[in-house]
Amino acid sequence: MATLSEVGHEEDGSPGAPIADGTVSSIGFHGLLMPGTAVHATPLYAILDLAGDAFVVIDAQFRIVLFNRAAERIFQYDTADVMGRSVHMLLPERYRSQHGRQMGEFRAHSGGSRLMGERRQICGLRRDGTEFPAEASIAWVNLEGGGAYVVVLRDITERTRVEQQTARFGRIIEQSINEIFVFNAETLRFVLVNRQARENLGYSAEEMMRMTPMDLKFEFGEEAFAELLRPLQDGTMDEICFETFHQRRDGSTYEVEVRVQLLRNETPPVFVAIGRDITERSHFETLIRRQSLYDALTLLPNRTLFTERLSIAADERQQDGGHGGLLLIDLLGFRMVIDSMGRAAGDQAIQEAARRLAGCLRSTDTLARLEASEFAVLAPNIDQSARIGVLADRITAAFEAPLELDGIEVKLSPALGITTFPGDGVDSDILMRNADAALWSAREADPPHKCFYTSDLDTEVNTRIAIKSGLARALDRGEFSLMFQPKVDLRSWTVCGCEALLRWRSADLGNVSPASFVPVLEETGLIIPVGEWVLETACRQCRLLIDRGFPKIRMAINLSVRQIRPSFPATLTDILERTGLKPDDIELEITESVVMKDSVEVVQLLQELADMGVHLALDDFGTGYSSLSYLKLMPLETIKIDRSLITDIATGAEDAEIVRAVIDMGHSMSRRIVAEGVETEQQLAHLRRLGCDEIQGYLFSRPIAGPDLMKLLEDYSTYA
Repeated sequence: MATLSEVGHEEDGSPGAPIADGTVSSIGFHGLLMPGTAVHATPLYAILDLAGDAFVVIDAQFRIVLFNRAAERIFQYDTADVMGRSVHMLLPERYRSQHGRQMGEFRAHSGGSRLMGERRQICGLRRDGTEFPAEASIAWVNLEGGGAYVVVLRDITERTRVEQQTARFGRIIEQSINEIFVFNAETLRFVLVNRQARENLGYSAEEMMRMTPMDLKFEFGEEAFAELLRPLQDGTMDEICFETFHQRRDGSTYEVEVRVQLLRNETPPVFVAIGRDITERSHFETLIRRQSLYDALTLLPNRTLFTERLSIAADERQQDGGHGGLLLIDLLGFRMVIDSMGRAAGDQAIQEAARRLAGCLRSTDTLARLEASEFAVLAPNIDQSARIGVLADRITAAFEAPLELDGIEVKLSPALGITTFPGDGVDSDILMRNADAALWSAREADPPHKCFYTSDLDTEVNTRIAIKSGLARALDRGEFSLMFQPKVDLRSWTVCGCEALLRWRSADLGNVSPASFVPVLEETGLIIPVGEWVLETACRQCRLLIDRGFPKIRMAINLSVRQIRPSFPATLTDILERTGLKPDDIELEITESVVMKDSVEVVQLLQELADMGVHLALDDFGTGYSSLSYLKLMPLETIKIDRSLITDIATGAEDAEIVRAVIDMGHSMSRRIVAEGVETEQQLAHLRRLGCDEIQGYLFSRPIAGPDLMKLLEDYSTYA
């Protein structure tokens, strides 16, 4: 920024400029500066007071002697507050020390009455201490008995903001790693092509301005290209996305993904196309950038780059009063894909998920992969906060169809946590925390859905943290316990077994639902020590049953997929020896994720357990991807049909047919069938007609403590 002595004036007679003729200036301002003159009564002052630009007249001692109405508005001072005071009060402090010297030099070299040769930008200081940019002209006017500096200023704050914003967006477009094309909606001629596109294509900017998109897309004729753009022109689509080939100047081609939008508010309307080279990128600099800022698997921005963009967008919306949105997305079911099908299938699932997510977004949005199955979407500019909910619904719809991985259909369910800015905050860390809180709540829903952040969710997040913290100490504190739910043989109507169910009563949180804490045990790896405790405790309860005279009641124990390790058979053998049980006394229930692994190691381990004499059961059949063909490979004796298929068996023909098919096919493979969640006599009657072997559910007994189980078995003779 310049000081007043460094600025000049446009000597072209433009509006708002000082009078360029020295004689007229001398005559006009002479009356204003003469002692005893009623300044406000002079005709010249009245004219200056109506001017749109600020007029400030300063005497040789740099005292303010004239301050018009525009100057009052710009500097926020009343005329009475500044008259006779140093002009330094209108300058930032960093300019004051040199200002007097510069003004003196200007006066000394002015040769009488002179305007500086050009209009310059200076920095002014308002009454409230804020600085502002101004365009200014200055002249020294020789008068009888002295002279004066005449300064004309124009506040250019808004113009500067617009220029800076335009320059910033221009730099973003020019420096983008994507190809960006802007072309006239009527003539289709390019009006702007960024550096990346020019370098990829080998054309100069001047050459590109004489071209249309058809010159680059050899497979498109004019009619075909017009048909491609028609949904944008008739308003049926906001954006189109397609893959094509761009032809370089030398005739070679490369594959690109292109997104096109129509900007109707421009004059004339223009199409904006963003192209991304989807051929292999081999430049070393690009590799380095992608390693630090992009996810290697999906080539999407990573957490670092995403957070940077979020911070910029939040700051811009705070300044311009607009709205932006942030979504965190967790694809539920991904962990089962990894556990059951391996890492390669997991990578394939993530890539397909990224493709589907990208197809839901606008070209201005940012999609990032943060970790594992968690993605993030930044919508930097939306016309209203509710629009982010529409985007969330679009993402949910994109995953209604299952993914196909190596011929197997896999269902991923997106849970979405949503926050908006600046309403929910402007700090990127706070926004990410808010979205994570909403995501946690969305995960807990059944089925998972979208959830907007509210301040109430902070309590839920704290609870989640408390669960993680509490679980780390729960085993040592003796806070875990087991409940037991009997299983009934439908032919003899006798109790033939029971299932051990883990419960947690926290000293800090009270009773915590297994649905809340079991996934955390899995996530943190605490399921390994806790699972061993469950095994030993359940075996000791089984020992008590045998000692009390109930040798035919087999103890069923759930086995986590993370417990399926080479060391597990040895661990189980040690527990059986300590509790005095035979392998035949227990049944291990495994989930479909274990069956789906279908690896040599899993088959060998399960076979080793079966060879020991341990009974194996498939739990929750019907909730995942199970195919009875997998059962041929596994030494499983029992199939447990999930309660979701039993609930409507008495009223829903489809569910009844599914259960019938499972029972028939299971029996053909010599498997026993257990129905879970049996709660009504009608369900029981249907299951008996279908030939089900065993039932488990509230109809017979809720899960009960060990002493209550003993009493039930002692009192039980028949079920009326």
